[in-house]
Amino acid sequence: MNKTKYILFSLLTMLSLASCDKDGDTITTDGLQAVELSGSGDVVLDKNNTEALALTLNWTDNSKLTTNDERVQLPVGTTVNTLQFSNTDDFAAPIEVLTDAGSTSIQYTAKSLNELAGRVGLEGNIASTMYVRMKSVLAENLAPAYSNVYEMKVTPYKIDMSRGYILSSDKTDTGNTLYSPKSDGIYTGFMGASGWYNWWLQEGNGVTWGNVGDDGGGKPFVMSSNDQHWNFWFPGQTGCYYTIVNTLKQEWSALYIPTLTVSGDINGEMTYDKKANKWTLTYKATTTGTAKIRISGTGKQYNASTGTDDNAAVETPVAFGMENGKVTFGTTASDITVDVPTTGEVALTLDLSDPTNWTCTVGKPEATTETATKLYILGNDDKWDYTEYLTLYDDDNLCYAAAVNFNSSWGYYFSKEVNDWTKINQDPSSTDKKLVTKGSNIAQPGKGLYVVCASLGWMSYWYPMTDAITKVSFAGFNDKWDMVDMKAVDGKPGVYTATVTATADTPWGVQILLNGSWDNYFGTQTDGTLKWTKKENGAPKGWTVGKTYTFTVDLCNCTYTLTEQ
Repeated sequence: MNKTKYILFSLLTMLSLASCDKDGDTITTDGLQAVELSGSGDVVLDKNNTEALALTLNWTDNSKLTTNDERVQLPVGTTVNTLQFSNTDDFAAPIEVLTDAGSTSIQYTAKSLNELAGRVGLEGNIASTMYVRMKSVLAENLAPAYSNVYEMKVTPYKIDMSRGYILSSDKTDTGNTLYSPKSDGIYTGFMGASGWYNWWLQEGNGVTWGNVGDDGGGKPFVMSSNDQHWNFWFPGQTGCYYTIVNTLKQEWSALYIPTLTVSGDINGEMTYDKKANKWTLTYKATTTGTAKIRISGTGKQYNASTGTDDNAAVETPVAFGMENGKVTFGTTASDITVDVPTTGEVALTLDLSDPTNWTCTVGKPEATTETATKLYILGNDDKWDYTEYLTLYDDDNLCYAAAVNFNSSWGYYFSKEVNDWTKINQDPSSTDKKLVTKGSNIAQPGKGLYVVCASLGWMSYWYPMTDAITKVSFAGFNDKWDMVDMKAVDGKPGVYTATVTATADTPWGVQILLNGSWDNYFGTQTDGTLKWTKKENGAPKGWTVGKTYTFTVDLCNCTYTLTEQ
C-alpha cells in the first residue's frame, strides 16, 4: 500500500504533543491496512442446542498504526472495524456488526448466528452461502479498506417469522402480536393503547425492535434493533391504532382511529374496548337473518414525518370490508354480511384481537363490569371507615396507587367496595408481597407518608419508594422542566401548595415529583385528577395564560386544583 499522505485532523490534540523541527513539518501515518479474515467453517445450526458455539471469525490486527515521527503514537481504537454479512457477494445491503476496538476475533452461538442469518435473509433448513468481510475505517473523509471475502455455508433452523410479539416496556410478553403474512419483516395489526404507551416488538428470530436512540427526541417513528435503542411509544391519544412495523425500512407508523360508524341495515356509532381490542354497537334487532353493513371512519396517521405531533398527523379515511368471507381493512368501505341470530337487544362486534383473522359478528351483548376506580385501604392510621383509598392508574392490570399516611398499630388491608369488609391482604404462605383474601394484615412500611401500589390483576402490592415522602416538587408548567418545590399544608398529610403564574401553554401536563426523583411522580390529568407515573398530554384543568394560581395537590386523594388568586 502506498504511503498515506493524509493529515489526521481528528488527532490534532494528540499530535500537538510532538514538536516539529521547523514550520511546515507534517506528521503522516503509514495508513490503514485491510485485515485478513478467516473463520471456523461451514455450520449446520441445531435448534435443540442453541447455546453451543457455532462460529468463530478471526482477523489480523490493524489497530497499531505508526507515523513518520517515532515520538507520536496512535492509540488503539483509531481504526474502526465493522463486520459485514450478506447473502450476495456484492454486499448490496449488508448487515453490519461493529467490533470492539483492538479485538481480533468474535464468536457466535447457534442462537445468535441463527438470528444473524435471519437478518441476512438466509432461508431456514437450507444450506446457503453467507458472505463476510471486514470494513476498516480510519476517518470519515477517507475511503474504507475491505478485507478478503470469507464464504461459508450456513444452514439455519427454521423460525416462524409470521408474528411479531408485542412486549411491554420491561420486555415481558403481553400475549399480543402483529402479523407478517409474507414473513418478510413487515408486521401489521390493530393495537389498543393508552396515551404514550411504551412497548417493544420482538421477531421470531429473537431480534427486538424499538425506537432509534436519539437524545434530541426527534425520531419517534424511526426504528433500531441495536443496543442503544429505546422502546416504541404511541402518541398521546388513547384508543385503537392500526400499527405497521417495517423492519426493512426501519420505520413504523400508527393510524389512530377515534370512532367508527356503521351504516346500511344497521346504523350507529361503535365504541372501542381497548383491553379486548374490539369495537361494538349494541342495538335492538327487529328481524333475524342476514344484514349488510358498512363500517368506516376517519383516522389520524402518525409516522416518521409527523412524529407524535397531533397537529401534523394526517387525516386518513379508514374502512372495513369483506373478501372471501374475511374482514379486510383499507380506505374504502365495502359490504360486510353478518348473520343476526335473534331479535331484541344484540351486539354487533368487530373483533380485531387476532391479526390473522379479523371477524365481524352479531350476538348477545357481553356482560360488562365497570372497573372500580378506587381500592380502599383500611387500618393504615388505625381507622376503618372507608375514607382512604388508592386510585386506578393502569386499568389493563388493575393497578392502583396513592400516597398513604401511616400510623398503624395492627397493620392494614385493602377492600374493593365500601362496607364490603372482605379483606385483601398478605398471603401468609409467601414471603413476597402477594395478596389474597382473608390473609394476614400487612405491616406498615414505617410511620409517615409513603406511596403504596397494589394490583388486583397480579394480586400483589409494593412500595415504589423505600423512604417516606419528605419533599414534593413540580415541573412542566409553562413547558418548563426545572423542579420547583412545594409547601406542605399543616395538618393535611399529602397536601402541598405553590403559587404558579401562567405565562405560556403547558402542552405536556405537569409532573408532581417526590423526593427530588424523576422516577417517582404523579402526573396531572386534564380532568383535575392525578395518576401515578402517568402524565396526560394537555394543559391542567383551569390553566389560562395570563393568570396567577394557587396550585394545590392532594397526593392521598390523587387530585389537584388551580385556584385563581
